[in-house]
Formats: sequence, structure tokens, C-alpha cells
Amino acid sequence: MYQRVNKVKLNRAESIEKINDLASNKIPFLMISDFEGEKSMIWPLDNVNPDKVKYWMNGISNHVISETQNSQITLQKFPISFEEYQQAFEFVKTNILLGNSFLTNLTCATKIDLNIDLQEVFERSEARYKVLLNDEFICFSPEIFVQINESGKISSFPMKGTIDANIPHAESIILSDKKEFYEHTTIVDLIRNDISKVANKVWVEKFRYIDKIQTSDKKELLQVSSQVSGLLTEDWKQKLGDIIFSLLPAGSISGAPKDKTLEIIAEAEKYTYFSQFGELCNKRGFYTGICGIFSGKTFDSGVMIRFIEKTGNGLVYKSGGGITAHSIVENEYQEMIQKIYVPIV
Repeated sequence: MYQRVNKVKLNRAESIEKINDLASNKIPFLMISDFEGEKSMIWPLDNVNPDKVKYWMNGISNHVISETQNSQITLQKFPISFEEYQQAFEFVKTNILLGNSFLTNLTCATKIDLNIDLQEVFERSEARYKVLLNDEFICFSPEIFVQINESGKISSFPMKGTIDANIPHAESIILSDKKEFYEHTTIVDLIRNDISKVANKVWVEKFRYIDKIQTSDKKELLQVSSQVSGLLTEDWKQKLGDIIFSLLPAGSISGAPKDKTLEIIAEAEKYTYFSQFGELCNKRGFYTGICGIFSGKTFDSGVMIRFIEKTGNGLVYKSGGGITAHSIVENEYQEMIQKIYVPIV
């Protein structure tokens, strides 16, 4: 009989209690949480079954990469229509112009065809954080959520702003774009406010630096990141669960102000498809949630962007971007499609 990993999902209160208990006892664990922080899975590392959950967290993994064929990756995209995207975009932008939000992250699901299975995607993709859950979904994310070192320094690295590196003067274009600057600055300010909830002496350590990402179609993308840091109290391990969940949902993939923007997202995004188990999916689910690992001394976690999920009608790839008052619908639609890639070179 097939055993669903989903049966071990915990609610927010249960997750906080379990993480606090494991961390205070210095027991290493793996965690995965959905976008809203309402459903999570947490395993002591000794209990992670590699047949059901495979992970790669910044070099820490429970899976030995096997030799794979160097076949050409073929990824076909079947995005929602421009008209359908435009309807959601206009709803978001109207709310922004009314002052209900300064920045809203709008995402959607795109049907794809892929000529390799999810296990091969896990093995061949290059990403800072990778999770393959029971062949239900895979995440291969470049984005850090928070990292906490042994001394209690907490850092977040929001990523906002993407451009094709092959465009002439791409780096100067993305760094001088007023819309991108406003969007990035808004998220950095939001992350700084979020970290202020749990840390002392919060500061922006790095502002708008460039990350390079290779894609399966031989493209190179440039993404703009910043680093926001703070200092936790000495007893941070005893309250690690409270710290993590007070920061959810991640600011970089929700918006500002967070509470009102989450209401806009819930109305604008129309995730209506059936999972491979026949369940109706009408929310982001684990897409844009977080995955993390506690070593016993430090905590490292990623935002689950770059996400493929199995459904009753094949694979869907979830992607999106930040919308501001300066956003142009045609550009945002193309960016949503551009972000559909597998980082295999």
C-alpha cells in the first residue's frame, strides 16, 4: 500500500512546539513548510527516509547522486493565456493604486512537458536548496530564506529583479531600472521589519548585488539580491520555532504591507487544478513555502521557488513576480514565463 508523506503534516502550533523541542535539545532536523506556515513536515535527520524525501541543503544531503545520462533537456511550456494573466494583474494593480499594497507577488501555475522525471531533475539540477518529496513535487531554489550561525546572527537574502544576462549591458540595465529598484527596496525594508520582530541591532549588510544562474536552455540569468542581518538572543535555539514562523510567509514572495497583501494574493491567484491524488488545489501549497535544516548548531533555510508539482493532468511549474504601480502587464507576463526553467547546464 502506498504511504503518503502528507500524513505527517503538522499545524502551525504543533510545528513551533516540535522545532523548539528539537533545537533546544540540539537534535538535527529537516523541515518543510507551506506558503502560509499552516502545514509543515519536520523530521529528525536520523528519521528522514531517502526513498520518500530527498534533500540537498547547501551541500548537506541524504542522497548520493547517481550517474545520469547527459541527455538534452526538453521543457515545453503551456502558460495561461495573456488575457487570464491580465485579469489577475489588473486586480492586483488596482489594489496597489488604491493604496492597499505597495508590492504584491503574483504567481500562477503553468502546465509543462518535461522529458526527464523528477528524480533526474533532483540529481541534475544545480541549486542551493533542493527537495524532492515522495515524487509529488520538487523544488530547486537559489533563494535563501534565513541563515542563523552559531553565535546567533540571523541573515536573510531577498532576491528581487531578474534579467537575461545575454542582453547587452544587462547588469547596468537591471540595477538602474527604477521599477526594479523600487520593488527591491520595498522588499528589503519589509525583510528588515520582519527580522526586527525576532532580532536586535538589525542592519542591511549588502544592498543589491548580482547572482548568476544557468538554465537548462543554455541561458544565463542575472538576479539581484541583498543581505539583511540581525542578532538573536543567546537562547535562540529554545525558541527557533517561534522565530521561523513569526517570519512566515516569506516577505520576498508575498509583498508589503504583508497582511493586506496576503488578502490580495488569495483573491487574485486562481490555483484550480487537481493533484495526482484527486485533491483540489486552490492555493499555492508548498510553493513559496520554506525548506530548512538544523545542524544542531546552525540553521539554514531556503524559499521554495523554482517548483514543479505532479497533478492529475501532468506537471505544473509555479512561477511569478512582484507587481508595483510601475509594472507593465506585458513585461510581467513574459517574466513569469521566463522563470520557468530547470537549472541544468
